[in-house]
Amino acid sequence: MNYHQLRNEDLRKELKKRGLKGYSSLKKTQMIEYLLTGIRPLKHTVKQVDYREMRNKELRSELKKRGLKGYSSLKKVQMIEYLSTGIHPLKNAQVSAPVANGDIRESFSDGIGYSPTLFGGTKKLPVNQIVSGDCLKILRSFPDGVFDCCITDPPFNMSRKKGLGWAFSSHVTMQEQWDIFAKDDYFQFTVDWIREVLRVLKTNGNLFIFGSFHCIFTIGFILQNLFDRRIISQLVWYKPNAQPNITCRMFTESTEFIIWAVNNESKKAKNWTFNYEKMKTMNNDKQMRNMWEIPLTKRSEKKYGKHPSQKPVAVVNRLVLAGTDEDDLILDPFSGTGTTAVVAKQNNRRWIMIEKQEEYNEIARQRLDELSNMLFENDSEKN
Repeated sequence: MNYHQLRNEDLRKELKKRGLKGYSSLKKTQMIEYLLTGIRPLKHTVKQVDYREMRNKELRSELKKRGLKGYSSLKKVQMIEYLSTGIHPLKNAQVSAPVANGDIRESFSDGIGYSPTLFGGTKKLPVNQIVSGDCLKILRSFPDGVFDCCITDPPFNMSRKKGLGWAFSSHVTMQEQWDIFAKDDYFQFTVDWIREVLRVLKTNGNLFIFGSFHCIFTIGFILQNLFDRRIISQLVWYKPNAQPNITCRMFTESTEFIIWAVNNESKKAKNWTFNYEKMKTMNNDKQMRNMWEIPLTKRSEKKYGKHPSQKPVAVVNRLVLAGTDEDDLILDPFSGTGTTAVVAKQNNRRWIMIEKQEEYNEIARQRLDELSNMLFENDSEKN
């Protein structure tokens, strides 16, 4: 059920039906949050910045503060759009429709917010936006079957409370709290997010999931045995410059895997997107194999900050070009520092990113802002 399409009266009926109390003084966004989480939001927890209330001068000041360029000739609705999407409205005809009062969505509280978000294009979704919050709560607010593709790098459950170091390297093994689960908890977490992703993906839409040996077998089992989804291929990303093995008790781990699945039952899956000729062209006119030798993420891709498992643009670029077409809508529910969004934007795809760690969202915004400026300046030079 998409609660955002319900009127306040219907939301109250739904709350009453579920036995939830104390909702009479809540705003619409708070009632939606209450329904999604079962936890009553505190008063005044919904915070938002409404660009519509700003004067043109204040909007220009905000654009300048964010380093966005080329706004001097824009009208108010276009400046609002530019601030909300990071994309210059004159550069993308699809996102430059007039902004009506109802086109900016109120934010959730407790970090599940859409910020002031423009809903251009697809069933009032936050297209070309980074959504900050827990992916399960946010995905449950999306309608069924709206995404063409999902590319994601979920937690691997490989972190340790105390990371291991090595005398001859500055590398320390993963020790991120968001990547630590008990075994049963990780299995249930994986079932839950995959179920929601399959719901919001279109039938026969592509699903690319990164993983290491810590989690890839769990993910594959869930896709094949619990959801009966068609797995097309397992891609292998070989890292020629991988970190050395710290314990010296096993082979140096130099690969990650990517499961390519199709959102349909194994016997019914058909007509999935695969741009064979594009891949062949990228591979010197030879068939692209399922093992890709690509170095670890470049320093230039981490200049605004680091993520412990940030994927190289080169790897994600192949997935986007192989499994989507221009104007397709791509989902990444564990978006980290926004590599999927950066690649989607470079290739004229639409996207929605979800990430609960705000420090990574800020890095992603800076990367996208830099790309927006580069694209704008390149087009200006052409003209």
